[in-house]
Amino acid sequence: MTELQRLGMTDVASRSRSRRVWMGGSCVGLVLLLYVVLRNVLFVRAGMLRPDFGVIHDAYRFNLGQLPLILAILAALCLGLAVTWTGSRKSLLWLGVVYAFLAVDLWALRYYVTYVEPERLVIRQVRLETPKLGAPLRILHVADIQAGSVGAYEESIFEAIEQLEPDLIINTGDFLQVVPPATFESEWPKLHALIARVNPPLGTYGAFGDTERELYRFDAATLKPLVMLSSRNVRIDTGRGAISLHGLSLYESNSGEWAMRSVGQWLEQSSADDFRILFGHSPNYALAVGESPIDLCLAGHTHGGQVNLPFYGPLVIDSEVPKSWAKGFRRVGVPYLNVSAGAGSNRFGGLPPIRFNCPTEMTLIELVPMRSIR
Repeated sequence: MTELQRLGMTDVASRSRSRRVWMGGSCVGLVLLLYVVLRNVLFVRAGMLRPDFGVIHDAYRFNLGQLPLILAILAALCLGLAVTWTGSRKSLLWLGVVYAFLAVDLWALRYYVTYVEPERLVIRQVRLETPKLGAPLRILHVADIQAGSVGAYEESIFEAIEQLEPDLIINTGDFLQVVPPATFESEWPKLHALIARVNPPLGTYGAFGDTERELYRFDAATLKPLVMLSSRNVRIDTGRGAISLHGLSLYESNSGEWAMRSVGQWLEQSSADDFRILFGHSPNYALAVGESPIDLCLAGHTHGGQVNLPFYGPLVIDSEVPKSWAKGFRRVGVPYLNVSAGAGSNRFGGLPPIRFNCPTEMTLIELVPMRSIR
């Protein structure tokens, strides 16, 4: 056998090894892709069957925790073999680079959904015409600050509130969701001080949420200037017309049937000339108020889903309302409804805040007299 023939056979063998490496790497990648797709389909199905934020955190752990680690290990194996194995170095090197690139991309996405979008606070602005007020009035709807501990981001929320200069603030609950070593006792005084600092001319009103049951033990004087309305109402003479506020208890906000028992009494006591605002933590109550003479309904709780998937929408909203109601401003019969995606994020199980395609928000609702509209 000539030297030329031996070189040709070596070249053929090398190409054959390269093909085997590429085929093996492609098979591993295909199996991994199928595994990822299957896991995520199961997450979506779990969101349909078990519509709570635990599903989001399960998906977060796998897609942005376990999966990039698996890819990094595969990249290390490929690059290690490329260095130590004389055959098919180029193929192994490329496979290692591809796996490493995917791992880095997923870790970058993890950083974005954990540290960037959860603090990308958006101010939504709504303009609502009404014949019940003689001059414009600015209402700021805040929901679900849900701080694990009160820090720079929470301070930035209240700095934004100061700049907006609302006439009235309505907070629909979930002020805190403390993550150890933080405690309610360590964090509530900090948050309460921020609430007191931005108290607007017509006051700050709130409803009880799911995550800070400790607030029930405080008397009204201790919570001032925050006024909690739980199955209670108050009438505010704004000097440009009257506003009648009714706050639902947590239980009432979760049930349209129970909400209407409280709402019926409030409507009998209030005047039809008052601008009527009904608010509660969960938007479930809004399913029952469509025919009621209410001007505006406010709710939170859904966080807008926190994770909005392309072509699917929010993964979970933990509510009975349609997914299209999970955030935003719309008419639901007679009343208008605003559901806030929340100024903070759900910290279920102590995990970090998670947001994807659904930034944190507050809503500034400007009530404008009809006669001033041109």
